[in-house]
Amino acid sequence: MLEQRRRNESLNRAEIHDVLSNNRRYRVLNLLSDENPRDLRSLANDIAAAESGESPAPRKVRQSVYVTLHQNHLPKLDSLDLVQYDDTSKTVALGDRANEIDIYLEAVERGHLSWSEYHLGIVVLGLVATLASAIGTPGLSTLDPAAYASGALVVLLASIAYQIREQGSPWFDRLTNG
Repeated sequence: MLEQRRRNESLNRAEIHDVLSNNRRYRVLNLLSDENPRDLRSLANDIAAAESGESPAPRKVRQSVYVTLHQNHLPKLDSLDLVQYDDTSKTVALGDRANEIDIYLEAVERGHLSWSEYHLGIVVLGLVATLASAIGTPGLSTLDPAAYASGALVVLLASIAYQIREQGSPWFDRLTNG
């Protein structure tokens, strides 16, 4: 009964931090977000290669990663319903609650914007254009300030809708599923 109640609750900050503070668990979730489901051996090989800097990684490193994933990390992720791990077939898939930590997995390459930076940029640009139009700045005063504000809002809403569609949202899922 406690397990049933627990799975209906969102993960708390301590659980999220504990999961993501370990590089192997973090890599499992990142790799599954790119290719889902995966078999344990391919996950172990990819993680071992990343850790060792060699591809393929040395056999001992691959074996060590495989064992720790099988005995420790995947059961922990499975218990939180972040992954579904079948230890018989050795397959791993994202769990029902994986979308609760998507925002923490947002890996941004150097020189690229995160979603939050992109959204902030839209808001700032829309505000500056609206204010510039309102004070009569040449070139921008040709349109009503409300047009700039509305345009920024439409772009912001469209980009958020796209992000929710691509990555999912625990809040939106609860709202639409009752």
